[in-house]
Amino acid sequence: MTMNLTLRPAPQEYLCQEGAYAQLPGKLAERFIKKVLILHGENAYRVAAPFLPEFGNIEVITVQFNGECSDIEITRLLTLFKAAQADAIIGLGGGKVMDTAKAVGFRSGYVPVILLPTMASNCAAWTPLSVLYTEDGSSTGFEVYAQQTALLLVEPRVVIDSPIAFFIAGIADTLAKWYEADAILSQVEQPSLALDLCRYAAQQCHDIPLALAQQAVTDMRDKNPSYAWLKVMETNIMAGGLVGGFGDDYGRTAAAHPIHDALTARTETHVFLHGFKVAYGVLVQLALEDKWSEITKLAPFYEQFKLPQTLADLNLSELNDDALLTIAQRACAPGESIHFLASPVTPERVVDTIKALESFQQQAN
Repeated sequence: MTMNLTLRPAPQEYLCQEGAYAQLPGKLAERFIKKVLILHGENAYRVAAPFLPEFGNIEVITVQFNGECSDIEITRLLTLFKAAQADAIIGLGGGKVMDTAKAVGFRSGYVPVILLPTMASNCAAWTPLSVLYTEDGSSTGFEVYAQQTALLLVEPRVVIDSPIAFFIAGIADTLAKWYEADAILSQVEQPSLALDLCRYAAQQCHDIPLALAQQAVTDMRDKNPSYAWLKVMETNIMAGGLVGGFGDDYGRTAAAHPIHDALTARTETHVFLHGFKVAYGVLVQLALEDKWSEITKLAPFYEQFKLPQTLADLNLSELNDDALLTIAQRACAPGESIHFLASPVTPERVVDTIKALESFQQQAN
């Protein structure tokens, strides 16, 4: 497969502190924005409202997100955005809201995109891409944008009140960045400086969660914005995005995310958050790489946060070989990043590996 290395490291401006939202009017004025559309999640606006400022002379239009970053939803919002003749779009909510706002901004002709994530469940607020889904929640791939987000504001007081399950999903998704990037970067004999920075960011995606996630989750339950919680929260949002920002194809995904994408075709998995399905994909990738000792090493971490380790943990215990092959064929479709692994991967090999992983986990328990 052809590997790209175009650097899009970060949003143009990033602020994470109490009172971050209060700077919105000034930041919009600096960008000559006079009318803005706010796309928000169902509960996000209510949660964020106490921290949002008065916008003064800036006209604000609010629109509720319909739930999926799909072509249908993007088209609906694009029509509303153009009819309103807005100068910019603000995404307020979770990862799919972030991705939809970015897609609308791109398809509107690269208007400024401002993102206000209300949870730390992934790096969507950082990355210049959108993961796309069908209306029923099946992943259809992603599109990468040439322009970064204009402004990213994180208000810790909002994020700490978000559901803990989303925070844990973010931790799992962040951890995957290390394993996927390492699988690719280990094949590069003479990495550029950009790839060195990519590897450093990926290493933080491993080291920080393993060291601080337990304390961070405890502190989040206590509504305590401690050092540990802030560090893990920013790692979820920032570090994962930096891996792809500096590494492009070398640091974005390997096998774990294609396994996730294939799993989304099974409606039984729709009750599980993105990061939980990616966590299972990490184990499949490690098994494909014959890194069984690493799976054993991760087991306590997975058990602590109730991350899926078997098909049964994903409501898929009844899958037969044909169903497994369908999942594997989708994960191994031409152009998928699973083919970035060092050894060739076929659908049949993925099926055999999933079965081997099932046996390994049964023996471990």
